[in-house]
Amino acid sequence: MKILFSTGCLYYLPIRDVFHIAAEAGFDGCDLVIDGRFNNAEYINTVKACLEILPVYSVHAPFAKIDAWGTHKDAIVKSVEVAKTLGAQLVNFHPPSWFSFELGFLKWFNNTIDFQGELGGCDVYLTIENMPRVGKKLMLAPYVLYNYRDLISFGIKKNLFFAFDTTHIATCGDNIIVAFLHYLKTERLKNIHISDSQSFKSHLFLGRGDLPIVKLLNTMTRLDYDGMVTLELSPDEFPKTMEWTKKLLKYQSAFLRLHLNKD
Repeated sequence: MKILFSTGCLYYLPIRDVFHIAAEAGFDGCDLVIDGRFNNAEYINTVKACLEILPVYSVHAPFAKIDAWGTHKDAIVKSVEVAKTLGAQLVNFHPPSWFSFELGFLKWFNNTIDFQGELGGCDVYLTIENMPRVGKKLMLAPYVLYNYRDLISFGIKKNLFFAFDTTHIATCGDNIIVAFLHYLKTERLKNIHISDSQSFKSHLFLGRGDLPIVKLLNTMTRLDYDGMVTLELSPDEFPKTMEWTKKLLKYQSAFLRLHLNKD
């Protein structure tokens, strides 16, 4: 099992600083979130230099459109290329969004027969992530397949692997332990994006919300889950000073290692 830090948590910092902070906090590696800096074709060299600090085990396809990368499908293809360049083991992506009118992406998404065969091959696992409902009073579902059971059925049929997000599950009113067991049963669960949640507040530091995080971690250990665990927090969670950012991340890393029996 590898405990990772999502670079998207501190997207506003230079990427090399993010890797140094993650290493100092005790993470095994990084989950690299593709962002607008990849519009510069030379930026991949900056990221490659960061491998001297920590490895990249997972690559997250971009949330928003990157002009130089073309369509959503093209962005996933290019994310796979980045993963192979960096030696990452998987590429994660989101399903299409109704709210963003991603109709071309939806058509390709539904028509693809074998995602792993067409995009990842035998070098990189292609994972799809369960998505949240959004809103404070009227909870809306902006993404297709927001019900994780439907997503699992789709993924098995289309030869996809899975990334399971605890906060996203919570917004749909589902129990994270039960959901984890469903994912684990598929033998296709490769990454768990872990964070806490409270009411409509999501991606909180572990211990700041209502989710049974310790029970989940203990269950993962008992059932020999051996995939990745990625701490994925909202940038709004972080304090203003670098000193306290580092202290909090060291605590979060130690918390994960303790309850995953990694010490």
